[in-house]
Amino acid sequence: MAADRSEVPLFQLPVPGGPPRGTLDAWQRRDMLVAVLHPGCDICHALHRMLMARAPGWRSEEIEVFSVVPPGRLGEPLPPGALQDSEGRVSQELMKELGASPGGAVLAVANRFGTLYAVLDIHSGPTEAVLKEALEWLDLAQRQCGECFAPLNWD
Repeated sequence: MAADRSEVPLFQLPVPGGPPRGTLDAWQRRDMLVAVLHPGCDICHALHRMLMARAPGWRSEEIEVFSVVPPGRLGEPLPPGALQDSEGRVSQELMKELGASPGGAVLAVANRFGTLYAVLDIHSGPTEAVLKEALEWLDLAQRQCGECFAPLNWD
């Protein structure tokens, strides 16, 4: 996690048969979980499936999930619900701004204003543990929301 509380970049990517989606849609409206996945990676795709399974319930809690997949091998299938970054520019910008190594796979936690709370390496441990840590950071972000709850240091 960056000490200066940097921000997640705002973006939108095309969705076949629907309107473009991205962090720009959630900005100032919903807390965000933003994953940048390796194309064709079983570990990344397992995390994506876990995120997508919970996404409908999270929307009612004002949390939005975005999984971005950079270009992979020709004909590599895109996981259902993921956003295809066919040119790779959004993925590169995300990795740069999140302070992650190029070519890595991360799960970022940001509040509704895009302030980063954590950037987790998807391959750092068991998928369930990575998601659990992300949800703990998300809980902290929600508890610190001045619009929703009293600040943590308020007496």
